[in-house]
Amino acid sequence: MRVLPTHIPLLAVLGNLPRARAADRLPAARVARIQSRLLSQLVRHAHARVPYYRDTWDPAVVAGVSSAADLTGLPVLDRATVNTLGTAGLLADGYTAATTRAARTSGSSGMPVTLHYSERELGYLRATYLSDLLACGLRPHDRIGYFRVTGFRRHRLERLGLARNVHVDTSRGLDEQVTMFLAGRPTFLRGFPNAIATLVAELKRRGITYRGVHSVVFGGESLADAARAEVLDYFGATGHEVYASVEAYTIARSCPRGSLHLRSTDVVVEVEHDDGTVSVADGAGEILVTRLRADAMPLVRYRLGDRVVIVPNDCPCGVRHTPVVREIQGRVEDQIRTRDGRLRSGDFFASLLRHVTGIRQFQFVQRSPGTVEVLLVPTAAEDGTGRGGLADRARAALGPSLGEFEVAVRVVDRIPPEANGKIRLVKNVRP
Repeated sequence: MRVLPTHIPLLAVLGNLPRARAADRLPAARVARIQSRLLSQLVRHAHARVPYYRDTWDPAVVAGVSSAADLTGLPVLDRATVNTLGTAGLLADGYTAATTRAARTSGSSGMPVTLHYSERELGYLRATYLSDLLACGLRPHDRIGYFRVTGFRRHRLERLGLARNVHVDTSRGLDEQVTMFLAGRPTFLRGFPNAIATLVAELKRRGITYRGVHSVVFGGESLADAARAEVLDYFGATGHEVYASVEAYTIARSCPRGSLHLRSTDVVVEVEHDDGTVSVADGAGEILVTRLRADAMPLVRYRLGDRVVIVPNDCPCGVRHTPVVREIQGRVEDQIRTRDGRLRSGDFFASLLRHVTGIRQFQFVQRSPGTVEVLLVPTAAEDGTGRGGLADRARAALGPSLGEFEVAVRVVDRIPPEANGKIRLVKNVRP
């Protein structure tokens, strides 16, 4: 039986790094050819070697898949199915739980799943991860502060002081997170935006000045504009955005102009619209993701649980030539019910508040249909000038919602995070 390595195999990562980095600058036609070739190979591999796909897919449809547009003939895969099938149904022939690396999602959807990866595919996926960090300004001697629940396995270059990991466990209390941060002295940050913003607020409250961070990579949840600005101003850092998940690794990363370009040589993205139609990397709706390099547990047309808006490449950066994720509207589960029983996405409210000055964090609490309590945490600057003005600006911004909801605004000191360290956009509380 193969034994999994105890450290990250660096040769595989470094060997794949040039290919991962080169993909960023490929012209659109070349990206499309690579995507189609890898997709065709993946679908045939999954059908031949994975029990679930072998039993459920139509061989004629499989034979006809030559581009992303052909995927509509295959069924969508959701979390419930992944959990029901487990390794018995979704691991490819020749792989077992003992010979693959397992990773569990954060559970922000309410239904965590465990995925399995071969060391071969991880060699490339880790290279894309490193490529993202380098593109966002990572330097060899940086200490990388990760704001997330689970830590990372060590790599041998850390012994030489290169790319050292500092884990800030977001499932711990705020005092512990501050202790981890100050003890680790990170110079480069990546992780949950609200956790980073909360830590910055606490450092400011304690009168601690920390200017050692030069880059912050936000990803995993939405953040108010004022909170993002407060974080970057406190550190004197530059900001970057990454849209990623445990299931797909990087889906999109910001370019020098700040646009979130899809990584189309590594994933196929479809958008399922509210009317049930599906388009490839275009329009508004629920995202379906297929990771193209997946040996052990391929996820084809996987329902990630996010609502997005994707548009054709309209970015003048001239660096990346793939479609742009204009908005990540939040989790599909973040729904709020109107007076007449219809459902509204939580991002409807978030979009009204995101640009209001003085807001660090917000959350929408619903206890009955048609009523919403809006919780606001002010930035330090706003808190020092009084909270009444913030509440008034928020009420004014929320005007478009008043025809469907009775809205109450409350300014609070803190919004408790979930067990994974994230702050739920919508909290449904039943009496």
